Amino acid sequence: MNAREELAHELQSHRRSVSGRSLKELARGSGMSPSIMFEVVRGRLLPSEGQLRALLHAMDVGERAYQRALLLHQEAMAELPIRARTSDKTPPAPDWRVPVPAAGEPDPVLISTAREFVEGLEDVRVWAGEPSLRHLEERSARLHQQRHTAYGKVLRRSTISDMLNATSLPQMEKVRHFLQICGVRDIDAWVYTWRRVRTIEKAALRRAA
Repeated sequence: MNAREELAHELQSHRRSVSGRSLKELARGSGMSPSIMFEVVRGRLLPSEGQLRALLHAMDVGERAYQRALLLHQEAMAELPIRARTSDKTPPAPDWRVPVPAAGEPDPVLISTAREFVEGLEDVRVWAGEPSLRHLEERSARLHQQRHTAYGKVLRRSTISDMLNATSLPQMEKVRHFLQICGVRDIDAWVYTWRRVRTIEKAALRRAA
């Protein structure tokens, strides 16, 4: 078990000790989005020292556990260049279709409402480097020209703005194309979440009728 995995194990233990607080509440207290925090706790993403300190405070851990977590974080940071130097893989050439790194991709697993879903789309945009609406429209246009798109037409900046400020679930195909132009790889997870949230909404409407 390397230092990052050991740190994740420690955070999972602390998470269980504050079972009265949801991941979303802890994420809010640490200043991270729920999807990013989920990746940190799973050991798939190494937080910054500031994020870790805020998370530990939100978990209200003791001083000994606090210092141990910071030590593990330092060790995990020290491991990063070692793994990079021992890699035989050549980095891929820059590609506008993959504008973001593979690590830390937002995960929709904790999303359960339309509002959270829309917030998750904004998290995706931030993870993608927070491109402007104009740049996102340009990426959409390139994909449309190549006929390699999840949406039948160019996703205009006004449409993207409406999606990111929506109070209900945006149209699925627009969501898929938005994720595509942001460089998301696991689009199926978002499609599944969209269907799950939509099903929950419909069930609530039937109960209210």
